[in-house]
Amino acid sequence: MKQIRGLAVLVYIIIAIVIVVGLCGCATSGGGKQENSAVQGPIVTPLAQHYDKIIVYELETTPELKKDYEQDLKDCQSTLISSLLKRNKYKRVDAANSNETYENPALLVKIKVSDMRIAGFGARFWGGALAGNSYMYMRMKLMDATTGELVREEDFNSVNNSFAAAWNFGASDRSLPTDMAEIIADYLDKAVQP
Repeated sequence: MKQIRGLAVLVYIIIAIVIVVGLCGCATSGGGKQENSAVQGPIVTPLAQHYDKIIVYELETTPELKKDYEQDLKDCQSTLISSLLKRNKYKRVDAANSNETYENPALLVKIKVSDMRIAGFGARFWGGALAGNSYMYMRMKLMDATTGELVREEDFNSVNNSFAAAWNFGASDRSLPTDMAEIIADYLDKAVQP
């Protein structure tokens, strides 16, 4: 009987030590904050030429990806256009029309999706994190509409966390194309001056 009481006291002492060490560790760590840590995105150099019109082409990709993710690609293009329009910064932001010629100064935005994967809701629901990561790999080309000259080329890539996607039942999987469009819109907002 004395051995059981002694064991119980030992367990209580170990638990108390773990709690005290844990609390002291939290008190001295500063809560994970870093001094003077301003959150900033990447520095974007503005284009030399000013453009007051931005024309966004349909996203290019392989036939297989176009077949599998047709609506996601359309959502990405339309979100990019609507996000730029909301900024009310440019005279015109529109989808490209193959029969139209564009007046100067207009910037053509051409995006090619080299690879993408979006885990389906069923796979995420039943497989959770085992359904894998969703991702998009894109290359954006900015071209002057008058000269046809390549003004800038940038890569945009994103891979979501499969554990976080499992936790939110695939919401971050489904929002990946529109999230990427918002990232590109932010980039264009900084790079393209009217």
